[in-house]
Amino acid sequence: MIYPRDLLSRIKPFLKRREFIAIIGPRQAGKTTLLGILKDYLSKELGVPGNLIRTVTFEDRRLLAQFDADPVLFAQSYFPAKSNRTVYLMIDEFQYADEGGQKLKLIYDTVKNLKIIVTGSSSLDIKSQVGKYLVGRILTFTLYPFNFAEFLRVKDARLERIYARKSRQIQEWITGRAKPDQKSGNDSFSPEINKLYEDFCIWGGFPAVVLSKNKEVRWKILADIYNNYVLKDIKGLLQLSTDKNLFTLSQYLATQTGNLVVYQNLSQISGLDYRQLKKHLNILTETLVLREIRPFFRNRQKELSKTPKIFFVDLGFRNYLMENMNGLEKRSDAGAIVENAVFIRLSELGKEMARINFWRTKAGAEVDFVWQADGKHVPVEVKFSNFDKPAIPKSFASFMNAFTPERGLILTKNYWNMAGRNGVKILFAPACYL
Repeated sequence: MIYPRDLLSRIKPFLKRREFIAIIGPRQAGKTTLLGILKDYLSKELGVPGNLIRTVTFEDRRLLAQFDADPVLFAQSYFPAKSNRTVYLMIDEFQYADEGGQKLKLIYDTVKNLKIIVTGSSSLDIKSQVGKYLVGRILTFTLYPFNFAEFLRVKDARLERIYARKSRQIQEWITGRAKPDQKSGNDSFSPEINKLYEDFCIWGGFPAVVLSKNKEVRWKILADIYNNYVLKDIKGLLQLSTDKNLFTLSQYLATQTGNLVVYQNLSQISGLDYRQLKKHLNILTETLVLREIRPFFRNRQKELSKTPKIFFVDLGFRNYLMENMNGLEKRSDAGAIVENAVFIRLSELGKEMARINFWRTKAGAEVDFVWQADGKHVPVEVKFSNFDKPAIPKSFASFMNAFTPERGLILTKNYWNMAGRNGVKILFAPACYL
């Protein structure tokens, strides 16, 4: 069964525009399936005839060779005779193309009535090859593994509807559009939804993993994703003869989720010098394994120069590296796991419109996240435990005193409430609804 992806709603408005579209994402995140969903939408909703929607993959080396040899003729060969309508050409695994961006530019400037949509698993390849040649001519979207809403779409449509309503209220609070309409106290749906949220936090959102009910099969799928990822993408980009250092570095980073990056420790454990280490970290980021988050300062230059934290794009991938798929109740790193899940969601909600940071003082006061958009900053603290009253952590209060935000958010396991301190309104809400 094919499940709709949330990214589709972001792509739809651009399907009738002239610009080409690039969809990047980790291997096995569902890019090929998304092309099928797009094809369905074009056909059923926009009325595009089937002969004007063509899908190819550059894993077919014959087609890749034809594109490399004569990209214009390759594109024109998919046009039906005597048609003036737009042809939609979808190219999967575009990262295999040699100087693909330059060739796409030639097609864009030469061939009329053509909309090309490409996918690729390497952010570096797509951005460097395509972006520099197609400035203003291509729109890039990132497809990540399933978010929690998509996870619920697969597992329980009823709970997805409940989630959607409550999640919207938290989003409107963060962005300042509206105040939540929720009764204070324990959330009656959270025990049921939290069971699936914890499963999501352990196994992550890779579609093949989510769709499998067998733990052994899930483990095997994650192992295959890791091995293919390292051997096909990262190892190749780094031009490594062995992946030993990369594996050691990845494993150690998994244990440091949510902690400050100490480059000296990473260098010693991985056996990489500083220059090599930074290159490895950059590749892990650009190939969508990791995301980094920097500390919050009013001075942007200071923010960029200070030590970041590291989070994983998919928690199943992270927990596989830890070799630990136990439930949250059996783990000492449960807090870090939920914090990582919250970071993934905040990053998705922010997209290009908000910046996500963390706040930390020399004295050790810390707020997990600071959402920055439209000149406003919203502190977000993760306290994944059962609350029965609106308790404000000391570090959170310190941030409010220092920066006087209009509003804040404390994410609990089970509890809704609205509290105020020194003119700052604070929403308490279950983390599973973010």
